[in-house]
Amino acid sequence: MVDAENERPSERPSGLQAIWANTLEPVAPLPWYRTVPRKAWIAGGVVVALFAALTVAAVTGAGAPPAHRIALADRIGDQERMPDDDVVTTERARLHGNLTALKPYRDVSVAGYGPAGSGRRSLLVAGMTGSFPDARGELDRQFGAVWGSDATRWPDNEPIRERRDYPAGPLGGALDCAVMGDSSAPRTVCVWADGTTVGAVIDGTGAIRPDDLAERALEVRAAVEVEA
Repeated sequence: MVDAENERPSERPSGLQAIWANTLEPVAPLPWYRTVPRKAWIAGGVVVALFAALTVAAVTGAGAPPAHRIALADRIGDQERMPDDDVVTTERARLHGNLTALKPYRDVSVAGYGPAGSGRRSLLVAGMTGSFPDARGELDRQFGAVWGSDATRWPDNEPIRERRDYPAGPLGGALDCAVMGDSSAPRTVCVWADGTTVGAVIDGTGAIRPDDLAERALEVRAAVEVEA
């Protein structure tokens, strides 16, 4: 019989073989999680944490731009809100017709504004709250260009011309202005759109140029667009 002390080193049991050789009872193999490399555990933890963060963001809206709504003020700069007239009433009724389950609009506000103390409306302001992920596309729809017509027309069948893009200001989105009506009675309109609001400022005097109304539209927007 060969003595164990005379065994060659290469023939001696090592590692788990040595543990099995030196115990009377079999030793259970290591659990599976003890055999996974540490780097794999770290990578898995990162994936789980990232998935959890994305889930929370999707549910809570974290990281998304803040939602806004339209709240028409009693006074905007040197303009004060006027009592409703037939134009305001008609436009409000027309826009309320868009509040259907199949449309993106959820709320409508319309009012006339004029110089303080004058009792005369010079601006018509209309605002809609809803969901408008494509600001530029929404402007196209408001101006009627979505139909691909060369003769773009306002809802009252008035021609729209000289449409231009203007800076939308700190609230973002898009702002376009144009001239509507024929050359004998032109009026200027500016429309903005962002993720949750659409607003229009219409000159009721026929004397405001698009560049000037674009500046006024930014002032109006800053006064009436508030966080939801």
